[in-house]
Amino acid sequence: MKYQGKAAETFARSPDPEISFALVFGEDEGVVGDLADQLISVWQNDGPSALVTLDEDSVKSEPAILFDALEAQSLLGETTILRIRTKGDKLTAVFADAVKMAEQAPGRLSARLVIMSRPLKAASKLRKLFEASARTASLHVFSDTHADLQNRIRGFLEDHQVEITPEALTAFVAFLPGHRGLANAEMEKLALYAHDLGRPIAVQDIRALCEENADENARLAVMKALSGDVAGAQAELDRVIDAGLSAIGLLRQFEMEASRMLTARSLGGGNVGMKLKPPVWQSEWPAFEARMKKWPMPRLLRLLERIHDIERDAKRPGGAGTADAQTRTLFMALAKAAA
Repeated sequence: MKYQGKAAETFARSPDPEISFALVFGEDEGVVGDLADQLISVWQNDGPSALVTLDEDSVKSEPAILFDALEAQSLLGETTILRIRTKGDKLTAVFADAVKMAEQAPGRLSARLVIMSRPLKAASKLRKLFEASARTASLHVFSDTHADLQNRIRGFLEDHQVEITPEALTAFVAFLPGHRGLANAEMEKLALYAHDLGRPIAVQDIRALCEENADENARLAVMKALSGDVAGAQAELDRVIDAGLSAIGLLRQFEMEASRMLTARSLGGGNVGMKLKPPVWQSEWPAFEARMKKWPMPRLLRLLERIHDIERDAKRPGGAGTADAQTRTLFMALAKAAA
């Protein structure tokens, strides 16, 4: 079954009980992740459950891992919810067998499955597979619009009993990066900043928050690395580490900048920089354009894959300690590669 945009959001809030497999995909991985989490949360509310994350490469090399998990019956009566992040059509053949089983012998399956992916073209075999079956849902989500962000921020702050002036809300939306995951983190910072403020958040508060934002230092470090400024990148990296920014935070800055360069390549017409989020001002465009020349699309895609691999490793049990070392190695390797 095919669901897009608002219809996908509605499905995630109230899924069809006959559907136990869902594919969530879109441009913004933060939006994809949020919708997948929403669906998983609803399924968890149905009764006792256990959430299990499977690795794409492991499933590809040994598909039995997936099928054993789908068919396993819990002795505690729990429903297993499987979560897999995939890259395109890599596991389509494996998923096709699982969908066939769900259609022909649904009683054999005791688990539910959520697959998260990057954007999939209409011709994607994986996308077509999940759109065609009555036992599966294809959930195509889109990046937040300006209005979406305003409503999301307003609702988030209301939930935290925080008031904000219309002017400050407009300024904050303009400040946010075009990535749901990073935007969520910034909203949490804003709510924390406003705790016991005793008045609505004003424009000057947004400006102060932006100036104090440690992520700006991380963004500068990433810019220097992608520009090939090895010495400058090293110096900024040391400042970022001293400020206590996590490796995951730095990786997300890399991800945002790589995604921004990919978006710039896809946009036509003039004044491309101002169409990006965050925008590239006219004074910054020459440096941004120079970075794009150093990082053609294949290199950017490989960079994003490497970032996702490090994030995946960091989220495994005991993996947090490896993220810092891997991120530092990646950081300096990129700076030297761009030099």
